[in-house]
Amino acid sequence: MSLKVYLFTDLEGVAGVDRWDARDSDRPVDARRCRETRELLMGEVNAAADGAFAGGATAVVLVQGHADSMIYELADERLEIIKGTGYPTWLPELGADSGAAFFVGAHSFCHTPQGTLAHTFNFKKRRQWWLCGREIGELGMLAAYCGAHGVPLALATGDDKLCREARELIPEIETAQVKVGLGIESARHLSRDRAREEVRMAALRAAERAAKGEVPPYQPPGPPYTSRVRTRVRNLHVPRHLPPGDRWVSPYETEHTRQELLELLRCMTDI
Repeated sequence: MSLKVYLFTDLEGVAGVDRWDARDSDRPVDARRCRETRELLMGEVNAAADGAFAGGATAVVLVQGHADSMIYELADERLEIIKGTGYPTWLPELGADSGAAFFVGAHSFCHTPQGTLAHTFNFKKRRQWWLCGREIGELGMLAAYCGAHGVPLALATGDDKLCREARELIPEIETAQVKVGLGIESARHLSRDRAREEVRMAALRAAERAAKGEVPPYQPPGPPYTSRVRTRVRNLHVPRHLPPGDRWVSPYETEHTRQELLELLRCMTDI
């Protein structure tokens, strides 16, 4: 039986990372830190891939989810890699041929107490999402996107707050806790090698359980499907006319209703 794993990445949930990405800085110290954090990410990515193959995966597709964070030459040679800018969709080439999805380097959603680098897509805007009445972050969005394609989110790695968020959303999910969040820019980290072993073993279990059908695809209640999107940035030009199913609650918040889940999720990620 073949098992293709869709391995999506972020950066903030990796062990050793507790500062915002300074990729736009021209300071040498920031350039060194950017390289170091990306090397740490690649170590956990490769650990997840190794665990997935040990657990029975026949293919693993690595998808760069954080801007310019892949170090191509450090990737496990068994991986196929999607990277670059301007993806046609948030999750390119995700389809029902994937037997499981993994989320490596994930972080908790905006305003999570003591969540290290907690945010939802944009820290400066303090964006918040609710899907069918439940607050979600990027992990919840990934789970819903994958679930809409019939793909279970079988693994999440990050700090203790992210792992708790994942288990509350999907009780059957495997998690790898690589640090304990102490504040927005502080954490108690596992050592590099211990963190990678945690990720590898969790990925092995996740692949084995996904192959057995023990992790169901996430499905929010509906149809109809509803969402709210709130930011701290005031929209000074609130349009009078919105698409059917959309409405402004305030200059900071919109509500959306759709019969199709994927249509709603695309609407949320486009805002």
